Amino acid sequence: MENRLDIIIFGASGFTGLHCIPYIAKLSKSDGRNLSWGVAGRSEDKLKNILSDIGQKLEVNFDSVKIIIADINDHDSLLNMAKQARLVINCCGPYRLYGEAMVKACIEAGTHHVDVSGEPEYMEKMQLEYHDAAVKKGVYAISACGFDSIPSDLGIVFLQQSFSGTLNSVETYLKCGTTDNVKGSLINYGTWQSLVHSIENRKNLKQLRQKLYEKIKKPPTFQPKQKFIKYPHKDDKVSGWVLPFLGADQAVIRRSQSYFYENNNQRPIQASTYFVLKSTLDLLLFIIFAIIFGIISYFKFGRKLLLDYPQIFTGGFISKKQPEEDTVQKTWFKVDFYAEGWKEKLENKDDQYTTPVDCKISGRVKGNNPGYGTTCVCLVLAGIIILTEKEKLANNGNGGIFSPGAAFAKTSLIKQLNENEVTFEVLSETDI
Repeated sequence: MENRLDIIIFGASGFTGLHCIPYIAKLSKSDGRNLSWGVAGRSEDKLKNILSDIGQKLEVNFDSVKIIIADINDHDSLLNMAKQARLVINCCGPYRLYGEAMVKACIEAGTHHVDVSGEPEYMEKMQLEYHDAAVKKGVYAISACGFDSIPSDLGIVFLQQSFSGTLNSVETYLKCGTTDNVKGSLINYGTWQSLVHSIENRKNLKQLRQKLYEKIKKPPTFQPKQKFIKYPHKDDKVSGWVLPFLGADQAVIRRSQSYFYENNNQRPIQASTYFVLKSTLDLLLFIIFAIIFGIISYFKFGRKLLLDYPQIFTGGFISKKQPEEDTVQKTWFKVDFYAEGWKEKLENKDDQYTTPVDCKISGRVKGNNPGYGTTCVCLVLAGIIILTEKEKLANNGNGGIFSPGAAFAKTSLIKQLNENEVTFEVLSETDI
């Protein structure tokens, strides 16, 4: 890999990509690192203008940053770009539509790959179809390296590592909010596209998942079996209404725990993921929008309406216009974890406990600007860790396609996130 850049941000003119630039400018040179980086996309003029604008805000000259022209629909251009880097940060979504082409080019070029996909179908298809090729090339392709799903997946890893016994189950509760009253959209349109497009192929996911877990060996069921509550409810542990979180977190966590079971002789932890709405009015509005979305998303014309008029179907929460910078800077998130298990550790991962759980632990992961602050620092640091701590990654540095929890469990990623305003902490540990 001589004469390659260390990192290329592909899709750097998109909303997530441009927000990665300040973080890579900072983190590539911190902690004694001196990593080179460049940007790539379809328009040289856009990339030049973005580098100039961000450089002026940071008071840094980016004139020497390499610009590479690449088109997601042109394999040769993707391959040419991938051959110029040790790692590609892929910010070009929706990944169900565009992700595979970049993964394929990176593996062919012998280049590592990270992205922020929250699309289970795409992620599990990549692991099923490209893992062996990635291992053969000795490269890593890790998805879900943003707000979906590093806080939840690595948050559980953090709890497991902080707990001296064995955890049986964990519940995660996501809360989001703003520090001030804000107007306008809060989430980029690309995220909405990913959600709507995932509806089209939800039937395929079940078959795909069956094939994947035949390959990676889904763990057996352990007792006591965790109860997952599928309807809105109140919970004394959190204030507000609790609903199932329908994002990718639970699927990503399951893949990580399957890896630990198969490779680390570790009993997998059962996980239920929820999110919290603070008021009854918020709950009623959510239910109304969810019913409307659920009905019209079954039809091709309905999905077109969802894509054409996101502001109507989300109450202005999402629109085709990029969120205002001042708005996203006022957002925050926290994920609270409540886990229970046993103080005693059994020798074998398949051993069943004969006594009730006897202790519990709680923790929290929190940060600001989850969509474009936390996401970008997680994404950039994930890429840097692959380059600097490869031997500590899943499969002992030999490459492959993994979830972030499996990939980064033995690395310093949690420590470095703590040093960059995405904090992991244990709140309490008590006997039951």
